[in-house]
Amino acid sequence: MNSNHMTENPTPEQSKSIFKEWLEKLQQESWQLELLISGFAIFGIYASRTLIKDLELYNEYEMVGESSIIVGLIVFVFKKGWLIFFINLIVHVILRGLWIGAIGLRYVSREIDYDSLGYSDRFTTFLKDKVGSYDDFIEGLEKICSVLFAYTFLLFLLFASLMIFVVETLIIILIGQKIDSGSNFFLAVFGLIGFGYFVLGLVVFFDLITLGGFKRIKEKSISSIYYYIYRFYSFMTMSFLYRPLLYNFIDHKYTKRLFFLSIPYIFFIIIGNTIIDNNPNPYLPDKIELEASGKRINDYYYDDLRSLRLMEFPNEERKVNKQKLGKVSLDQFEITKSMSSIFIRIDKGLNKILQKDSSINAYKKEGLSFRWFNYNLIEDKNIEKIEKLKSGEMTLLYEKRRKMTKNLKVIDQPLLRKTKDSLSAIIIQKELYWNERIDKEEKSKLLKILKAYISNLSLHIDSTSILLDQCYFYTHPHFGEEGLRCFFNTDTLSKGHHLMKVEKKSINRLDSLDTETIFLPFIKL
Repeated sequence: MNSNHMTENPTPEQSKSIFKEWLEKLQQESWQLELLISGFAIFGIYASRTLIKDLELYNEYEMVGESSIIVGLIVFVFKKGWLIFFINLIVHVILRGLWIGAIGLRYVSREIDYDSLGYSDRFTTFLKDKVGSYDDFIEGLEKICSVLFAYTFLLFLLFASLMIFVVETLIIILIGQKIDSGSNFFLAVFGLIGFGYFVLGLVVFFDLITLGGFKRIKEKSISSIYYYIYRFYSFMTMSFLYRPLLYNFIDHKYTKRLFFLSIPYIFFIIIGNTIIDNNPNPYLPDKIELEASGKRINDYYYDDLRSLRLMEFPNEERKVNKQKLGKVSLDQFEITKSMSSIFIRIDKGLNKILQKDSSINAYKKEGLSFRWFNYNLIEDKNIEKIEKLKSGEMTLLYEKRRKMTKNLKVIDQPLLRKTKDSLSAIIIQKELYWNERIDKEEKSKLLKILKAYISNLSLHIDSTSILLDQCYFYTHPHFGEEGLRCFFNTDTLSKGHHLMKVEKKSINRLDSLDTETIFLPFIKL
């Protein structure tokens, strides 16, 4: 009776013991789950490259200012995190496969019999000492495989916390820049706060890499101060989410070594691609210099060559291998048509020129905004003035007609009804008149913006200037880049090689006017 009662209602100690037994059994069979999850994870991670590429290109073309910096860091975290997961899980699958193969071999040949090999005593002693037991080899593989799966997630979480810390430091400084009134007071205050936040973060980071150097200080005053600093950064960097995983790593001699490896590993993941450079052709000039002088053909400056280049990749690889579209893109490298075109991307530098022109009003605010509430729309002063005039006149007319309608409900007067009908006709005419004025102003604004863009562009073929009088706003299919597509006649061009020169003005990062020159070699067939 008591035994059944204990089984149905176990004490907390019995529940804990049962749970531990379940964990012990589960960890012995966990290799099957590890392989299954690793396989799915590798497939999912490999397929996610297109999403990361989309986010990278979206940040390049759509985000501006501070939002571009923050999204850029998020893209950086995803790209480096992708590497961590992909490399570690591939290694895990290979080692786990080796472990399975080693167990299968043990079923056939059991332990290593060094004496049966007939080696000299020196080599037999050496191999027994250094190679050791075959079971020890299997056990070593098991340890590495079991730890590597958790180590992968710990690496990514540590790296993510580091990037969260960097983003938060930048946000503090950017807030100071945003609310700065011109005296630099707020910038200095928030710069000081950001510096303090960064320095205290370094203290916590030092405590991490020393496995709790500050936590071991017995002095109560120092320990109490650091306790609150630690708790604060634990929340700010989200490290409390993986704290059990971290401390379970550093409390064991074997996994502690792996933890120390994580610091140079993350460092290598971040800057590894910048350490080694391979130059197979020492006489090849710099690509940027070659393009600047018109001595290099870049596929990404020609629609047809770019399409051919991307067609060489399998369908799912094309988006991943897309590069950023150049400032311009010519329709064809080998021009066969009598009318060709060039796409000129509208970038941030070109937009800054229009922002400095007070006679041109933008349609929307730059950067992020709330679309649902139309907070991003900007009222045009000229159109707003016409709409106010329209509203004032139309309000009087509608009010006059409303009074006539009210009077007609009391007494039906034919003369009053005729007057009301005439007023209704006047209202329709006035609506058309004001709508035409607004439409005309909107078209004038559009043409003014188009001319402003074109006035900062110039196009030459060889030494002949090309008139940019057939330009249209265009969304390029490469990645939806916004720009202008300008058409030009090629009938007068002689067959053979030609050189197109595109000059494009923009405001650089130093807020000064700059002219960028792009040379595009092409052939007229």
